[in-house]
Amino acid sequence: MQRRDVLLDGVLLTVLVAAAALGGVLTALVVKDQPLPPYAWVVVALQLLTSAVVLVRRRRPTAVAVTIVGSAMAQTLVAFAAPLDVGEALLSVSAWVPVALSVAVENVTERGVPRARSTLVWVLIGVLTLVSVRPWAPTTSFVVNGLLHSAVAPLVALYLAARRRKLQLLQERADRAEREQWWLAEQARADERARLATELHDLVAHRVTLMTLRAGAMSVNAPDDDTRAAAEELRSNGALALDELRELVGVLRRGGRTTEAPLDEPAVPPLAELVDEAGRAGQAVEFVEVGERSQVSRVTGRTAYRVVREALTNARKHASGAAVRVDAEYRPDQIRIVVRNGAGSPAPGANGSGTGLAGLRERVESIGGTLLVGPDGEGGFRLETVMPARVSADRGPP
Repeated sequence: MQRRDVLLDGVLLTVLVAAAALGGVLTALVVKDQPLPPYAWVVVALQLLTSAVVLVRRRRPTAVAVTIVGSAMAQTLVAFAAPLDVGEALLSVSAWVPVALSVAVENVTERGVPRARSTLVWVLIGVLTLVSVRPWAPTTSFVVNGLLHSAVAPLVALYLAARRRKLQLLQERADRAEREQWWLAEQARADERARLATELHDLVAHRVTLMTLRAGAMSVNAPDDDTRAAAEELRSNGALALDELRELVGVLRRGGRTTEAPLDEPAVPPLAELVDEAGRAGQAVEFVEVGERSQVSRVTGRTAYRVVREALTNARKHASGAAVRVDAEYRPDQIRIVVRNGAGSPAPGANGSGTGLAGLRERVESIGGTLLVGPDGEGGFRLETVMPARVSADRGPP
């Protein structure tokens, strides 16, 4: 048994013993007979002895219920054998029988007692009620005290047990309805994501594909090297945009879960090439890489690529001309990236909506990583992220 059950049984035993002792004292006060009448001693002794059965009520619910009802029957017969004033006192002041009968009813209604055994207990309670009203010589006092003594407490206990079961059923229904509502909302969101993914693909993918093909044709037919290089860069950026668009559409259709990149894509996006590209665009960037990149999964590598790209873009927009340092540290189980930029002036037309960083944080946290951004205390800005090195396609970080 649990500690709580043991404590509850101990409290119940104490209550029954106290009720037995209090009944004896009140009987003595009512009949004004000292010492206590022998009939009262017999009743108190029966109550004290029977109280001990509550300690096994969880293991033997039917036996405990039958014992309690049998003891109550014996006490009632003792009260009828006593003088009239003593019998009325024993029935009217004893709280032990109602409390004990409530325990018996709780046993047969809450302990999974078979129907046949519970019927036996209720038949015995019915017989006790019939005997308690003394039908062979009824009086108002004995009928009222007999009903209060035998029938009222079991009926109240039965009502409370039924009410408790009804409340549990209502709670279960409410929980089930809440789960169903949540599932319907999730299904509606999934349908909306799929619809958005389809519209996004139809609206953007076709036009970007045409731009990429046109740029490829220009790079082949370009009259000079500069034009060929510009066309090739445009084609490369368009191809990368298509890859990212396809991945975004896939994420929307999968309900926001990331997955592995196709097998023909590089395992880790080239951070060094991203930094070199920023340098060719006129941005002063220092790149420091420590550790082995091959331990990084594709999902983590692509997320790291987006972190650095967003950080470099923000530095160009909000700290134009400031030097930037990118530190990438590859650990056995983590990858840590820190991007710092010095103080600079915002570029013309730059805005600070913060949606880029918000989306980046969601992406990092979706694979079990953390993202910290804010001023570095020296007038510049600092972005730091720590992500698990290995991320499964469906299960998230290991």
